[in-house]
Amino acid sequence: MNQPLVSVYIPTYNRCELLKRAIDSVRNQTYKNLEIIIVDDLSTDNTRNFLKEIQKEDSRIILIFKDKNSGACVSRNMAINTASGEYITGLDDDDYFTSQRVELFVKSWAIKPKDCVALFTPNYSDTKKSKLHEYVSYLLSKRVIKTRDLYFANYVGNQVFTKTEVFRKLGGFDEKFRAWQDLELWFRLSSLGDIFKLRKATYYVDRSHELNRISNQNINKIIDTKKLFMEKHCINDKVYKSALNNHLFYYDKSKVDLKDVFVKLFFNICDVKGNLVYLLSFLKYKFKG
Repeated sequence: MNQPLVSVYIPTYNRCELLKRAIDSVRNQTYKNLEIIIVDDLSTDNTRNFLKEIQKEDSRIILIFKDKNSGACVSRNMAINTASGEYITGLDDDDYFTSQRVELFVKSWAIKPKDCVALFTPNYSDTKKSKLHEYVSYLLSKRVIKTRDLYFANYVGNQVFTKTEVFRKLGGFDEKFRAWQDLELWFRLSSLGDIFKLRKATYYVDRSHELNRISNQNINKIIDTKKLFMEKHCINDKVYKSALNNHLFYYDKSKVDLKDVFVKLFFNICDVKGNLVYLLSFLKYKFKG
């Protein structure tokens, strides 16, 4: 198998303990031709000292220490511009990879359809499920993501695998966005081709503080982000405006009405599993008391 260099970037801020797990999961990949770019956003804990020590153990580690706390988007873009790999993918500092993630991406890229511009995987489930359950779940999910699909939901998640030059061509993450940074980049990415979902989950999301992540997002900030998103991409169509409203459901359920849900179900009918889960969540909220 051809083994091109793959860049893995990890932005971090004040998560020294969790960061070690993330870095170890990349260092222990079955695919070895990697560079690991870690960008520290001026952490005030022991992150800097820890990174300097771990770099001594692995020459593949590249460190960037920022002199100003400027957020994850800036950190990601610094890593993208530093990357030497032909391919690139990301990892959040509180998450981690399974050992075969990068190898799976490289092998899958070699046989991908011509119109595929990026790959992604499901996130690893916290609960054990049978292979049949996982396969059925995969079949019922969106597997080929086009621009239109992203109006209704961020089916891609927070990480993709693609050519480094593609990220650079797109200008990386838009640093003006205070939220939805990944969704906005996938939206531009999908204009170049389809984003394909692989069957096997190889990414662990740390859910121990997920509720805090969401609750800390000020709903006004999210609404402002939605307006910025629509302005940037010249979204005037009423259906797509309503579809985007469904993204607000996970921040403030009261911001979504039945019309928005109908648009999602009717105009996004192929997403059987996602629509069913979403409808049940909406009905549970509306009739909870």
